[in-house]
Amino acid sequence: MKIVNILITTALLLVSQPLMAGEHGHDHEAGGHAGDAHGGHEEEGGIIKLTPAQIKQADIITEALQTRAELQAINAPGTVAFNGYALADITTLVDGVVHKRYVRLGDQVKKGQKLATLNSTALAQAEASYLKAQAEHHRSQQEITRLQALAEQKIVSQARLQQAESTYQIMQANLAAAKATLFSYGLNKRDISGLIKQKEYGLLTLRTPHAGTVVADDFRIGQHFAAGSQLMQVADESHVWVEVKIPESALSDIKIGQLASVAPKGMKAHYQGAVINIHHQLDPVTRTAGVRLSIQNNNDSLHPGMFVNAEIATSTGKKSLLITEQAIQRQGSELIVFVEEEPGHFERREVEINKSNMGLVSILKGVKEGEMVVVQGSFVLASELAKAGFEVHNH
Repeated sequence: MKIVNILITTALLLVSQPLMAGEHGHDHEAGGHAGDAHGGHEEEGGIIKLTPAQIKQADIITEALQTRAELQAINAPGTVAFNGYALADITTLVDGVVHKRYVRLGDQVKKGQKLATLNSTALAQAEASYLKAQAEHHRSQQEITRLQALAEQKIVSQARLQQAESTYQIMQANLAAAKATLFSYGLNKRDISGLIKQKEYGLLTLRTPHAGTVVADDFRIGQHFAAGSQLMQVADESHVWVEVKIPESALSDIKIGQLASVAPKGMKAHYQGAVINIHHQLDPVTRTAGVRLSIQNNNDSLHPGMFVNAEIATSTGKKSLLITEQAIQRQGSELIVFVEEEPGHFERREVEINKSNMGLVSILKGVKEGEMVVVQGSFVLASELAKAGFEVHNH
């Protein structure tokens, strides 16, 4: 529904401008005769003219019609889930109290972006220990430099110099241990190097490890969290998983890497992906095996928990003119597509199609190979055509 609402809104914006060229509606029968003579072309009343800006606004995409092998597929229901490999738990590695938040549930975040800051007594103590170890290490290093110069002049003994060197090694180990403690609490090199200039200590800023969406956000300012507690989750939703149950009898036809397509229930749009995992254990009751698909989540339309119809390609069949199902629109009893005859000029064409598979349909009549067909945004053009008064006769 989200995609449909966006497209309807875009169509309304386009309607506010004079887009149609030629006369509309009254010459449809003449247009039909012209179509018989010119490969399905309609009269001028079936042409929509758009500027480059309007094409961009309507998100219209065209594609050259090609002859491709049809895919044979296994159909099965599936459920959408987060991509577990791109789902990050944002946890605190030290006891602390929430001091400040920077994002909210549903926000889009970039890699390294601040999420929240905690105030931690344990961290403040660790930072103080690090600064003390750093100062002692620095003094020890200076002492060695001083004694080396004196030893060369025979003013101090080698034993004194060796004792200073041993002390330096101890200070160096203490500094390394103090730094390791800060790393274990979640500070990075930049945080640690800036400690000497800080005015406040014990503040731990949590950052996102990758870009994505804040999908869990269950905390409040002032809330105390123990080390290991989760505050947020950030998910990269550019790809999602779809868990599908495949019957035992069809399992031998499924291989890693095979193409897959899913369509949310009640929606026309298909989303493409591939098989990435086949579970090694069958359900003893249903005698099905779990198959995991990785699906490209265009426009953030697929969300965890959604039910989808999944298709997994198993073989190829005869070749035909294939186009995405989204390119096909219905007007009355007719199925139509839009062909870009020249830049910005989109012509309505009536077509005959075969059954759909993997989100693709084969074109039997109405367009020719190589013609530029609208594969995204055809709904906007169909709406504009209807609002302009183009008549459709039911046969």
